[in-house]
Amino acid sequence: MNALPPLGIAIPTYKRPDQLRLCLRSIVRAAAGRELPILVADDSTDDTNLGVIAELRREHPALIHHRNPRNLGIDANIVNSVDLCPARHVWIMGEDDRLLPQAVDRVLEVLALGERPFVYVNYASVDESLTLVLRERSLPLAADAEESAEQFLAEHAWSMGFIGACVVDKELWGSVRRERYLGTWYAHAGSVLEYLRGRRAYLVSEPLVLNRCGAPGAFTWADSTFDVLDGWRRMVALLRGGYPDPVCDRAVESFQRAHGIGSIAFFAYLRAGGALDLQSWRRFVRDGPWPWRNRAAAWAMARLDRRIFQAAAAGLMELRRRRNRRLTPERTPPP
Repeated sequence: MNALPPLGIAIPTYKRPDQLRLCLRSIVRAAAGRELPILVADDSTDDTNLGVIAELRREHPALIHHRNPRNLGIDANIVNSVDLCPARHVWIMGEDDRLLPQAVDRVLEVLALGERPFVYVNYASVDESLTLVLRERSLPLAADAEESAEQFLAEHAWSMGFIGACVVDKELWGSVRRERYLGTWYAHAGSVLEYLRGRRAYLVSEPLVLNRCGAPGAFTWADSTFDVLDGWRRMVALLRGGYPDPVCDRAVESFQRAHGIGSIAFFAYLRAGGALDLQSWRRFVRDGPWPWRNRAAAWAMARLDRRIFQAAAAGLMELRRRRNRRLTPERTPPP
């Protein structure tokens, strides 16, 4: 294990070659000529991504392409990508995420300071075009910090649902049964939080990754929105016994609070993206743990023309474009 490089990057990917190309270009730029292993775990099971891989391998020979013999699904392929990446620490990256130029240097600096069982990397949320900053920092940290596993789980672990925030210790990662968390949509988080118990997490305050968001359609799991959102609760349930129940309760509450789950604005957002209709309302919302007023409002929204909410979402985004700052040239991803 000691002969391996200190850091590698693992990218679970499917069939979005244009996004993969831009992601890889941002990583190659941040790697700045280092022999940094970049592992692409390809779940497409066809030739969709071969052109991008060949193109970027000419620029970065340490790029490794692993085509899965069968489609694993997003959750299992995230775990698979970490398992395959040949490095002591593995930074997981979504195919539509972008690294900022200083990102690799900054994380290597943190890893060089001592034992780091888990490094949380702060990130900025940007619009789908990656030109507009929607949220400067996921966690409002003024400086780097260290937290016990219990404190991190209770207060901040919700933010590691974004895989680009996660730098894992490969040896510790291999000490847990990752498969028990498959199906929760947060297998990477459950695996890390299990091995982190009794240890400490290091939190990088500076945003080093751009998280592309802004509309449900930006996500590959948009058709499974309610299942994904409930997955965090299911993942935390598997941690109970190892962590005290009050800590796990706070972990679920902080996740729901951070995402506004169950609020009227939340349901309006889902209606605009097509994730809320009468069928999903009956299945997920009608008997959900939210105030009856919010559930009633969601029912009314599900009956209204979705275009009303799409227009409202478009207007809100235009307002944010006018008020929020745009990415500066040095943070703009390479073409």
